[in-house]
Amino acid sequence: MNRKFTPKKLTIVSGIALVLLVALIVILIFVSRSGRESAIPSRVTLYRPETSEIVTLSYEDFLCGCVAGLLPEGQSQYNAEALRAIAIAENSRALYVLNNRGAAFTAPYAKVEAVNFGADFVTNADFPYISTEISVTLRTAVQNAMNSVLRFNEEPINAPMCKISAGRTDEDALSPSVALPCDIDEKGFESRMAFTPDEILSALHNKGVLSADCSNWFGKSAYSDSGTLMFIEFGEMKYTGAELKRLLGLRSTAITIQFAEDKFCFICRGFGENRGMSISAANFLAKTGKTAEEILAVFYPNCEIVRE
Repeated sequence: MNRKFTPKKLTIVSGIALVLLVALIVILIFVSRSGRESAIPSRVTLYRPETSEIVTLSYEDFLCGCVAGLLPEGQSQYNAEALRAIAIAENSRALYVLNNRGAAFTAPYAKVEAVNFGADFVTNADFPYISTEISVTLRTAVQNAMNSVLRFNEEPINAPMCKISAGRTDEDALSPSVALPCDIDEKGFESRMAFTPDEILSALHNKGVLSADCSNWFGKSAYSDSGTLMFIEFGEMKYTGAELKRLLGLRSTAITIQFAEDKFCFICRGFGENRGMSISAANFLAKTGKTAEEILAVFYPNCEIVRE
């Protein structure tokens, strides 16, 4: 017996098919999002080199302690929107580490800290966790930021940050070079450290023969347009600004060197590695009325902020 589909029946069938199609699309989107492995953890472990111990703490407390450690002027000096922007960036690189630990890293991502003795994180420049009393403003900012993630190609980013720029940040794969004259007048913009020739020899582990005249030890150098030391010759070796910062305990990678009175004076501009978001500038922008999202768009314009 032939069954004829009336216009009414065709409408019903088409409606059912449309509902099923929408349901399938929703399921696929959910599966795709859940496969990105960026769920916010409830608790994490942290290796603290200063005490040689691994501690377990809530993820919220971990982020609060890390954001507090990033603030050179103390919690009370920072606008709530600046704190939220910093917390979103810190949350993003924490999730990046959790998602990528043990993987082979290529640009635009930096290498994840490997020496963590089995913990999720290790206290370092990226995660400068400190045990301190957390202000209501900072904790609220972290709570509001925990479900927001900066993504590049749908993955959380290892968001670069510095405490104070050298007046202009360096460009990298995730962030453009941004002029920040507001940082030049910031407290702590310039710092100086002096070292004897013996201290320099001990720290830099030079290979080869050096001149008897200490003033000639450092030779040819190259700088980025932002003032970051790209490299400087030292005898037969070459050191980047980042290497000198680490080996000598300097505050910045924007370094100039002077020799006087039998000592090397290292003059640094800014605080940190001069990439990504300047925490000082983020606070300045927040005080002018910028939201956290607008601040992040200045420093990470190629990334999107996703609510998890």
